[in-house]
Amino acid sequence: MGTDVVVQLERGDVGRPPTSATPKGRRPIPADWIAVGVLLALFPVVHDVKTMLTAGYWLDEAWVALSVRLPLSDLPVATSSTPLGWSFLLRLVPDADYLRVVPLAFHGLTMVAAYALGRLLRWPTRWLGVVAGVACATAVLLVPAQQIRHDLKQYTADAAITVVLVALAAWTEQTWSRRRLGVLAAVAATGIAFSHVTAIAAPCVFGGLLLATALRRRWARLRDVAVAAFAAMTVIVVFYFGVSARGNNDKMREYWADSFPSLTELPGYLSRQVHNLAPMVGAPALVIGCLFLAGVITLARQGRPASAIAVLLLPVGVTTLGVARFYPLLELRTSHFLLVTTAAVAGVGVAGLAYGGATLARRGVPRLPATALTAAACAVLLALYGLHNGRWYRFDGDEPGLYYTAIAVTDIRSATQFVATHRSANDVIVMNELAWYGFAYYSPQDQIELVTPHTNTVGWWIRMPTRSDVTVIYDNEPAALHASLDQALTLADQRGGGRVWLIRSHAMGEADAWQQVLADYRVEEASGGVEPVLLIGRK
Repeated sequence: MGTDVVVQLERGDVGRPPTSATPKGRRPIPADWIAVGVLLALFPVVHDVKTMLTAGYWLDEAWVALSVRLPLSDLPVATSSTPLGWSFLLRLVPDADYLRVVPLAFHGLTMVAAYALGRLLRWPTRWLGVVAGVACATAVLLVPAQQIRHDLKQYTADAAITVVLVALAAWTEQTWSRRRLGVLAAVAATGIAFSHVTAIAAPCVFGGLLLATALRRRWARLRDVAVAAFAAMTVIVVFYFGVSARGNNDKMREYWADSFPSLTELPGYLSRQVHNLAPMVGAPALVIGCLFLAGVITLARQGRPASAIAVLLLPVGVTTLGVARFYPLLELRTSHFLLVTTAAVAGVGVAGLAYGGATLARRGVPRLPATALTAAACAVLLALYGLHNGRWYRFDGDEPGLYYTAIAVTDIRSATQFVATHRSANDVIVMNELAWYGFAYYSPQDQIELVTPHTNTVGWWIRMPTRSDVTVIYDNEPAALHASLDQALTLADQRGGGRVWLIRSHAMGEADAWQQVLADYRVEEASGGVEPVLLIGRK
């Protein structure tokens, strides 16, 4: 962090408000509310909100969405690897076709928390704080990773709660009080219900507070921090192992096996993953690393060393957990919180560098306004960042040559609704295993029942007791596909000469097997779209 910063930490100067500061001067001003309002208004400009809200749910989202159709008593099982609180939030949405309003709400919360993080530093003037808050929140708004994370999963909550905790640490450092410390502890204890990542972020935040307080030799304060940390972590540990750990089954660990490098594999793995994830942060890894480091130094120099230590501990923590095989290391979805937090800290770094440049400029021309210079430099740097990542914005799920998400290549909703509209009473529906959760969700007129345990990653299955016309293929080997289609055709004959409808979803990995098998049948494409429904008959 630099020799001068270390000296400040040891003396206890860092974190003390300027003698001219008053409690009134630290309160939000109208410019804060205006800035936050404008930032939130820019969200639908940068993001394709319509697509995010109205696209059909893909496989992982479908089983999360199904939890809202199941009895409340099934929720502890049905929530599986999704936090229990997240599943409760989905039940508060009046229209089940718009459940993605929940991840969008956490997108907004992340921006507000990022603004607070930049604003709460010990800047010489509150207007510089506003500029820093806008820079930090804008970096979060523009980071490409936010464009692809609108899933009906907790990843946006992971990011929001992590940035909230870091911002609350800065708030606690701004004006020390047991009340503020208690608020931080309460948010951390509550956050575990909505984000499993709280179990990673909270120890890093409290670790930062403990270390910064110890360096200042504030022993009475250190005791208070230790008590708050112990109380919050007790709740987190009890909740995680009592409720959340049920989602950490053998199949789930097997699914993430490639994201658990050994210690000897770690250097190569980190190099590869950092390179792969750089486009999601929107800049070369070296640039992001330098801006992140500038953000850490700015946090420390502007009186928030605990926050600086906390964000340094985050990558250390996730690396340790990855090697220990507890949490996937630098995987795009599960590390979303790390990418967004990195963007937020880089935004602080932009503000810090801009302010440093303005300070140097004023040495030559003292009359130059520091705030205006800082704001202009931030605007230029962030505008260049935005222009560099322009192809990402208003991402609708598929940008050729850039990236695509599951919503662009799957559409179980259309397939299910098409068959529901066109089938007759004697028809038979056959589908692959990966289509089943979506089919069940998009068949709201049919009764569903939870089946547990089940040997898949979520640990449960759905049964539709009233649908004797539906056959699910659990094996994608050609022999199994042949047998299932023959059985469906026989069943259709027994039901009075009905037709056989084939629905498939996420069948990319099964494409060769299906091509081989379907060559032996009469096949008619009944619907269009990315996952068309087929009518199957004997040749």
